[in-house]
Amino acid sequence: EEQACSYCPTMTFQQRISGCILFMTLGFLISMGSTFRLLELLKGNPEPFAIAYSIGNVLGICSTCFLYGPWTQFKKMFAPTRMVSTAVYLFFLGLTLFLAFYPRDIPLRLVFLAISILLQFLALVWYTLSFVPFARDIVKKFIQAHCCKNCFAVQDEDSWI
Repeated sequence: EEQACSYCPTMTFQQRISGCILFMTLGFLISMGSTFRLLELLKGNPEPFAIAYSIGNVLGICSTCFLYGPWTQFKKMFAPTRMVSTAVYLFFLGLTLFLAFYPRDIPLRLVFLAISILLQFLALVWYTLSFVPFARDIVKKFIQAHCCKNCFAVQDEDSWI
């Protein structure tokens, strides 16, 4: 709480909690609201969907700045346990927006955009799981047991995932 107070000295703890909940809710609503733009995406107009989806995700990530402060949030995002998922998330966030706005024709743009959006979502989920103790281990064990027997067999605790 003390670190966040240095960034938002006039905000009470309750105001910071409210700001976090507000940004997280707005981010969720905007991201989910982007699904109403899927038809436009399929018709070849990806901008409305990509913008809404990406802005919603960014608002969700920024919501914790109210709790920790921006610098601490930045450090948490690039901590060793989250560095790869953060980098992958930011890369696909940028790629999603690039594919949506690049003015020239890109063969299979919608396919690449769909893949980029999916990987952006998966990276965000993996990043979010890093804040829940043992959540990644549980997900890895579930995937290994039910989907991919050899996916995580070689990797150890210090692996990139």
